[in-house]
Amino acid sequence: MSVTSLSLETIPAGTYNVDPAHSNVGFEVRHMGIATVRGAFRKFEGTLDATDDAPVLSGTVEVASVDTNDPQRDGHLASPDFFDAEKYPQITFTSTAGEALDGGQVRLNGEITIRGITKPIELTGAIVEGGTDPWGNERIGLELSGAIDRREFDLKWNQTLPNGNLLVSNEVKLVLGVSAVKAA
Repeated sequence: MSVTSLSLETIPAGTYNVDPAHSNVGFEVRHMGIATVRGAFRKFEGTLDATDDAPVLSGTVEVASVDTNDPQRDGHLASPDFFDAEKYPQITFTSTAGEALDGGQVRLNGEITIRGITKPIELTGAIVEGGTDPWGNERIGLELSGAIDRREFDLKWNQTLPNGNLLVSNEVKLVLGVSAVKAA
């Protein structure tokens, strides 16, 4: 597989399904202003539809699959204090526009829905030139990142520490590494 980047206009036409075994939907957030805590959603699905002029990336993650390598924290994140997984079991994303940037980079504008609240989001990164895998499947890769202010999605639980730092930062970085397989 080549490591050169593609522009949005040069993605081979077709519909591609995200391969969860070779993809990651993650996030990063500052904890106490000291360290970055990383997590991921282990259950997700998505598609890249490159059949029209503007490719559309869409996906869904299962909130209850959140994994930060700390079961107690994961339970708190799934609770009503944060995601409220029972009431809002999924987070969704759909791109609405995209453009090629300098240096082989791309920008995807879209909408993300968390806790039933939909807001615009911008993801930047690269669409990596794909190829045929050893089993004859045509693949394409995406490496994208963006950020949200969690308060805009009613994720307001927090504590102010004696030094003035927040226990959980309001900015959350989203990180996606996707391998997608062209549908037959």
